[in-house]
Amino acid sequence: MATKSKQHPTKAKSGRAAAKSKAKKAPATRKSARPATKAKTDKYSAKSPKAMRLTFSYRGDEVKLISAKPVEMTVPPSDPLKGYGKQKGFWAELKGDKDKTLYRRVMHNPTRNDAEVFSNDPEQGISREPAPKRTGVFVVVVPDTDKGQEVTLSRSEGQPVAKPGAARRAMSANIRSLATGPAKEFARFKLKK
Repeated sequence: MATKSKQHPTKAKSGRAAAKSKAKKAPATRKSARPATKAKTDKYSAKSPKAMRLTFSYRGDEVKLISAKPVEMTVPPSDPLKGYGKQKGFWAELKGDKDKTLYRRVMHNPTRNDAEVFSNDPEQGISREPAPKRTGVFVVVVPDTDKGQEVTLSRSEGQPVAKPGAARRAMSANIRSLATGPAKEFARFKLKK
């Protein structure tokens, strides 16, 4: 019986020794797997989609395309290309032959037509006022494809609910309603290839 008990601990030691030797071999296996993973990453990067970074400037309602530069980056996914005719908001579209929409990106309106105004009266709070002389710059990224010929910008136009000369509270309601109508194209730019 003593022999059996001596063999059992020996078998346990050899089992632990085998586990240790396997653990020692595992890092070597991991190291050999890393270059393959890196190669896959490099291959993916080589096939990453090309993009066009469009930089726009605006002053009031006038918008200009000031630069169109190709960049190596992943293009954000397109928003739906159909069924948005009555939607409100702001978006950019890449257009192809026969005015076909190839890509559409919905975004926050960068050409705001109002501004927050803080009242000296603490009971009034914050209101929105027209800002007709606003200026700024914004960027839109679209796919860089030979099929893309033009970029259009669309935004919602407002339906004023208060008449001119109405009380200040009514004017605030007027400003809040500026994005009540469906978006319409307000600018179109040809892309130079």
